[in-house]
Amino acid sequence: MQNTIQHELKKVINQLLHLKRPDNESHLKELAAEGKALGYFPRDFGMDEWDWPQGIGLYGLNKLTNQEGFDGYQDFFVKWSNEQIERGLPLKNVNTTAPLLTLMDLPSVEKLALEWMQWVENECPRTKENGIQHVTSGNTSKFELNLHDQEIWIDTLFMVVLFTAKMGKKYNNPGWMNEATYQFATHIKYIFNPGNSLFFHGYDFNHQNNFSAAHWCRGNSWFTLAAPEFLEIMQDSITEESRDLIFGTYKAQVDKLVELQHANGLWHTLLDDKDSYTEVSGSAAITAGILKGIRLGLLDSSYLAPCRKAVAAVLENISEDGTVLNVSGGTPVCEHKEDYKKIVFAPTAYGQALVIVLLAEALYHTEL
Repeated sequence: MQNTIQHELKKVINQLLHLKRPDNESHLKELAAEGKALGYFPRDFGMDEWDWPQGIGLYGLNKLTNQEGFDGYQDFFVKWSNEQIERGLPLKNVNTTAPLLTLMDLPSVEKLALEWMQWVENECPRTKENGIQHVTSGNTSKFELNLHDQEIWIDTLFMVVLFTAKMGKKYNNPGWMNEATYQFATHIKYIFNPGNSLFFHGYDFNHQNNFSAAHWCRGNSWFTLAAPEFLEIMQDSITEESRDLIFGTYKAQVDKLVELQHANGLWHTLLDDKDSYTEVSGSAAITAGILKGIRLGLLDSSYLAPCRKAVAAVLENISEDGTVLNVSGGTPVCEHKEDYKKIVFAPTAYGQALVIVLLAEALYHTEL
């Protein structure tokens, strides 16, 4: 299995670095215009933009650091960041913070990371109870914003809160570390459903609801992946109470996810709706988060069996040229649950990257 994982991983990496727009792009545009297909966003393809898909791409490549058989990507990070800065960076928002989770380690990006952290601390829009409002780039321009007034989304934990925690640890700043911990607690308070141990996509403080109350796969996967990452970053810089809250939520969610895993090894895009399609990017992130939990000692070895099944399923969804198949497009909070089933499939930077994260993690687990 390990040889297969290494072989497929190299293919997926190569395709991420050379990813182009989908062959059927014009058809996707037509379907989107007619309301028959949702989730087409040009920024999701390739590594040419500075936004969350590319941030996940950098994060995935960074997971290969010190992995035998893989060259480091530090030179690529330097070149990529220099080119992006020269081109002109997008407006600061939750999603455009994601690249800095990786790039903050570069000396050449230190000043920019500190500037962005000041934005997070002092300028980014907040909801009631001081949640980080899920502000994103405009649908067609990086110089426009979608404010999503008084909305928190589960995505924020991965896109900006991990960066906040990592900056807090790097600069020994208790305020930043406390902020990151508070955001985890707030998102759990309003987005986690204790009735079934799954996360909703978000929470709307204006209407005091969870939108369509959808339990979206990739949304849930952001928490499954972010929770062990956050606990690893923070180490002892977190209270026992906060650690118990995050770990307890993670463990309950993982147990429910294992219960909901489809026979094919993947998870449905609406986790609790067996009529919705199974989706690869969210499934890869869920599995990576579970495997990391096992490696960190948060979960025992009994969780290897569903992971083994999921890894095999993801490998089956890698094409000969390294394209990750059956990845759902960009997903805003949908008005109705059924709308999640209309999100298009397309090869994306984050789809490639989340499979890289999974396979890089899988290399630590020879028992797979």
